[in-house]
Amino acid sequence: MARRSEHSQKEIKQMVLQAAEGIIHEQGFSALKVRKIAADIGYTVGSIYMVFANMNDLNMHIKARTWQKLQVYLEQNLDESVTLATIEQSAIAYLDFTVLNKGLWCMLFEHQPLMGEAIPDWYLQQSNQVFEFFYVLLRQLNSRHSDEQVQLAAQTLIKAVQGVCMQLMIQQQSTENIKLARADIVLLVGCFMRGWIKGAD
Repeated sequence: MARRSEHSQKEIKQMVLQAAEGIIHEQGFSALKVRKIAADIGYTVGSIYMVFANMNDLNMHIKARTWQKLQVYLEQNLDESVTLATIEQSAIAYLDFTVLNKGLWCMLFEHQPLMGEAIPDWYLQQSNQVFEFFYVLLRQLNSRHSDEQVQLAAQTLIKAVQGVCMQLMIQQQSTENIKLARADIVLLVGCFMRGWIKGAD
């Protein structure tokens, strides 16, 4: 490891985030402690609080990065043309991401900001990107619904998919359980989209 003087605050910030994500990925959010992070990167606790206001600030940055990674993952698995199959594939891609990133995805819901502490605008913008992703797909697939209806449909679909993902996360992630969860997603999206499209007729 390079000497401490060779790291800028920006570099230390990235080191902290990467170390924290590694801990969460391997041991879960409950194992994330600032002293553990400091030991992993060879810096003091005080050095971490030079680049993050507090532990909640660090947690929000980790969560924002997870939303960003999820968005990129969804976009990488997106076909050029939007069809009903596209919605299904995107929902399955969401599930696949949770399987590959269980600790980080669960942290999105396990960590809650401190009582009375405002959620930063930069975090809200990032966390909203996954909603925007599904909103755009639904908007392109069916233009007969009002914008308000499309927004509601996107929110409802995401919440339903997240429910399937959460159920899988609390089970043993065996090959069979993952297969069943994928089947649940296919059934869920198929029924939802047929009903939603029919509602515009």
